Amino acid sequence: MTEAEIFTAFSNLAATYSTLFFGFVSLMSGFLIMSYLAADKLPMTLASIVLALFSMVSGSLIFRMNLTRNNIEALMSHVVEQKAMGNLDLPWFPLNPAGSSIAYLEIAATVGGFIGCIVFFFYQRKLGSDDT
Repeated sequence: MTEAEIFTAFSNLAATYSTLFFGFVSLMSGFLIMSYLAADKLPMTLASIVLALFSMVSGSLIFRMNLTRNNIEALMSHVVEQKAMGNLDLPWFPLNPAGSSIAYLEIAATVGGFIGCIVFFFYQRKLGSDDT
């Protein structure tokens, strides 16, 4: 793999990851707005359908973000290995990239956001039913 191919692959993976992440943030924002405006007005069957759809799409995005992050880490470990052997120059690439603690923070943030959305949905349903 040449340096240009590595740079292109890294750029594509980073763009894919950021697209998935911002899609997830948009999905959470839309769900929170819907929860605030309409959670108490939905009958239980529609609320179940909305929660199931949100869970499936969120799970898919979280899974694909995790796969993309794993691909980025695999590419980074390949580059570190090749750089240590002297096969690559890549002055822009650090010899010791960020470890897995950032990955755990990303997973915690996405799963925490998902759980927070679900909790807020049920909170809004209860809050709306108490008002009537």
